[in-house]
Amino acid sequence: MTLKKRDIARAIHEAEPRISLTEAIAFVDLIMDELKHGFDEDGKAMVTNFGTFEVLDRAARRGVNPSSRERMLIPAHRAVTFHPAPALLRAVNP
Repeated sequence: MTLKKRDIARAIHEAEPRISLTEAIAFVDLIMDELKHGFDEDGKAMVTNFGTFEVLDRAARRGVNPSSRERMLIPAHRAVTFHPAPALLRAVNP
């Protein structure tokens, strides 16, 4: 299942009809901005009872293109990882 930002906003609107869909979208945007702000400050963004998103610096490395089997250099880049909170793990694995 692909969950889009608009799907989350629609769920907020349906749960609380006094919040318009436009306001719900703005609310979801605000949450995403706060997560990004956490990355800027210390490279982490923790959501209580959900998990922690963390930005990691990946070094350049050699790789192989799976289509052509050609060797290539994968450049250094930043990646976001997610570590689920114990409460989320319990919800997924009761």
